[in-house]
Amino acid sequence: MFARALVVVLLMSGPALTQESYGVYGADRFFKLEWSAGERNGHPVVSGYIFNDYGFAARDVRLRVEALDASGKVVATTIGSVPFIVTPGTRAPFEVPVPQRAASYRVTVLSFDWIVEPRRDRRF
Repeated sequence: MFARALVVVLLMSGPALTQESYGVYGADRFFKLEWSAGERNGHPVVSGYIFNDYGFAARDVRLRVEALDASGKVVATTIGSVPFIVTPGTRAPFEVPVPQRAASYRVTVLSFDWIVEPRRDRRF
């Protein structure tokens, strides 16, 4: 009984929880992002380009757009997608509606799938 109480106290007295960051670790070595804040039909959007610097095409690319206040604190998060296949050495546009205007935004790659074609020159 005492041991359980001690564990609970230790867990509760640990360091304060920080905001988790979910996404693809190291995606910045495959992709580069450029974006800017804008407006479409009176609603705020973040639009830009994703550049594929890797040797495979990528599809189903999802982006996380974080709205930041003047101090850099995240005040809102939105998930968007790139509606195109991003082939090697090219770029594709994206536009993500955001719930509010912010001092600045941060865009990161949340997930993607590589398109890997089997080699066709093999003979069995």
